[in-house]
Amino acid sequence: MLTTIECAGHPRDMGLAQGSAAREAIRSEVSRLGMPLSRSRIPSLRGLAVGDVRGGGAGREMFRHFAHQAERLEGVARSAGVPIDSILDLHLRIREGGEAAGLLARRSTVLAREVESSQRDRRRLILERTLPRVASGEAGWILRESRPEVGFRSLEVGLPWLVSSVAGVNEGGLAVVAGPVLWGREGRQGQPTSLLLVQECLQRFEDLDGAIGWCRKRPVEGEQSIVLADASGALVTVIVSGCDVRVQEGDGELHLEGGELAEETDGGELPASPGTLDNDRVWIDARGCRIRIRMQGVDLDTEIRRPPSESGN
Repeated sequence: MLTTIECAGHPRDMGLAQGSAAREAIRSEVSRLGMPLSRSRIPSLRGLAVGDVRGGGAGREMFRHFAHQAERLEGVARSAGVPIDSILDLHLRIREGGEAAGLLARRSTVLAREVESSQRDRRRLILERTLPRVASGEAGWILRESRPEVGFRSLEVGLPWLVSSVAGVNEGGLAVVAGPVLWGREGRQGQPTSLLLVQECLQRFEDLDGAIGWCRKRPVEGEQSIVLADASGALVTVIVSGCDVRVQEGDGELHLEGGELAEETDGGELPASPGTLDNDRVWIDARGCRIRIRMQGVDLDTEIRRPPSESGN
């Protein structure tokens, strides 16, 4: 079953909404990974600035350089009833890739292809990403609508505990899809995960120029490729290697594939391999501001909802 979540307002409000809607899945994931589940009952602002995870390294840098997503993370933790450090630790773990990153490192394919357009002077691109099947006990994929108080509305695919998304499109016509996290630094030192760039771009920009400049300036770390397209038909790939970020302009179709193979299930069978017709996947149309997601027999096609004043109703 595909979980859908609506988040609106200031960053913390959006986090509270996500944490409330996905509370059981979040708590189950924290418990599965052996992280603390109990929050302190003593109200204090001190916990937002210090702590085993927030007090240094990549955790501190996330709170310094990704303030909106850090506030959203705090809201998720509070509403789900788990410590902030547990949710933050989940975000830092994924930089390692492999088993630590779970679904986010599992083998997947990212495609960008041109489709027929009614406007001859502009290409129309569809971005596609396969969504690896969820193993027993893992938190599964969600479809989220974000309506920030400041910034662009967007439709996104992500995980219940994840403040960034893995793929999405905003109302300005910017589409962003992240490939799998390949490998990276263990532990809590260094910079925040490169995956945070997906949400930053969706909230802040409607075209590639602004998004590329932002990606180049943000302190992130990982081994990952992130594909961006806009309504004009322009296409780029942001490639993060360690703490270095470079941009590769697209010309024609793009095909990326990589990540870790899924481990065998208890029954001795592997999930369907990427590229097969029965694999879960998401398609994103930048020009139409639409997402289509096919997951476990559910086929959902939706576009960003605009207020009546904008839609002409």
